Amino acid sequence: MAFPHLQQPSFLLASLKADSVNKPFAQRCQDLVKVIEDFPAKELHAIFPWLVESIFGSLDGVLVGWNLRCLQGRVSPVEYSIAMEFLDPGGPMMKLVYKLQAEDYKFDFPVSYLPGPVKASIQERVLPDSPLYHNKVQFPPTGGLGLNLALNPFEYYMFFFALSLITQKPLPGTLHIRTSDCAYFILVDRYLSWFLPTEGSVLPALSSSPGGPNPSPAPRTPTMPFASYGLHHTSLLKRHISHQTSVNADPASHEIWRSETLLQVSARRLFSSSVSK
Repeated sequence: MAFPHLQQPSFLLASLKADSVNKPFAQRCQDLVKVIEDFPAKELHAIFPWLVESIFGSLDGVLVGWNLRCLQGRVSPVEYSIAMEFLDPGGPMMKLVYKLQAEDYKFDFPVSYLPGPVKASIQERVLPDSPLYHNKVQFPPTGGLGLNLALNPFEYYMFFFALSLITQKPLPGTLHIRTSDCAYFILVDRYLSWFLPTEGSVLPALSSSPGGPNPSPAPRTPTMPFASYGLHHTSLLKRHISHQTSVNADPASHEIWRSETLLQVSARRLFSSSVSK
């Protein structure tokens, strides 16, 4: 696939969408690797939400995506190998995430697809009892519909990944898949091992391109002490948002922000509630 250097993001997206229908899976992934390596973040920003949805499926479950919960190495070894390499913590997809992270892009995630208690809390304009949602709620403009969270690329990716096990429905004949051979659960294990290293090991440095400089991601907004949450059940989100503190240049935040995000996503049962099913 030829990608002219001056190609506009909208045309790039249209080309990738057409390829998703006309090209085999292996070729599509090869093209995506080249796109991620060759295109600047400004153009990749336009394709990121579509790519995440094409992999993990739509939040309403209509689009299946790669159906990772049913993808098994012993059944489809070629597709399994390609998918796992592409989605590996050190693979092309995460390089795309870091490339966008370095430019501080944000992506809207509908509050309506969050877990029930969290959704209800935000819809009632009460800040959820978790720093994961702090300083992220976007109120709709006058006449607008629904609330959104403004997520950074890593958060957006992990939210979709975590929820995909719930939104993706098993295909006929796949009800007895062994989780030990399932791409989704193996990726969960890889992500936990990579982003939550055991004592004595270090979280791998960020890298958006092979051999290239490591971008410094924008750290998450400093979290409020856990003890301060749950003490103001009647506080409005607008009150919290209006009293946000500025982001401090804490070097440590550049090292642990991914671990912190994954821990909090897990704590809110985006992982644990679905994996237990």
